[in-house]
Amino acid sequence: MSDLEDYPTTRRYILQVMNEAGLKAENTLHELQARTDPGTWARIEGYLKPGMLTGDQRIIELLVAIHPGATGIAMRGQTRLRVQFRGVFSTGISMVGGEGFLQDLSHYGCRMESDTSLQPGTELELCFFYGSREAVPIRVELATVRWAKGQEFGVRFLRLQSHEEARLRQVIAELLVGVPR
Repeated sequence: MSDLEDYPTTRRYILQVMNEAGLKAENTLHELQARTDPGTWARIEGYLKPGMLTGDQRIIELLVAIHPGATGIAMRGQTRLRVQFRGVFSTGISMVGGEGFLQDLSHYGCRMESDTSLQPGTELELCFFYGSREAVPIRVELATVRWAKGQEFGVRFLRLQSHEEARLRQVIAELLVGVPR
């Protein structure tokens, strides 16, 4: 189905099925399909190109594949979502610190804008704040600057505690399905 006007209906149905069955974005498409009537499953499949996803992939990957607001699956194989999250960072050894705004967030990194200039290869610790209700920032223990241009730089996430990684996945899932914060 090429008409993206049906995306909100499909998304609502996916969320309804997920909620009724106790599924999370990390569950597989096989689990979603088993709990979906054939007509609705056919509508969901209509958004996908043949071979795009397999049943062993997670529901979040389905939402990424059909989400019209995502920036798309880039050549790097990541979907980046446009965000504007406040973040703070420090570089450790040189003790350079700063703050800025995260943008183009993915599971693997982000683009950041800051008045503090960083060079490619710089390792840092990063904390960012999601939404107005999030009291505790998401903490990336180790990240590296991949590129820098002016006041912007690309950050690759290298190490997060498992609970922080789960929180990051949840944030991305909520952004993809439009959960208000």
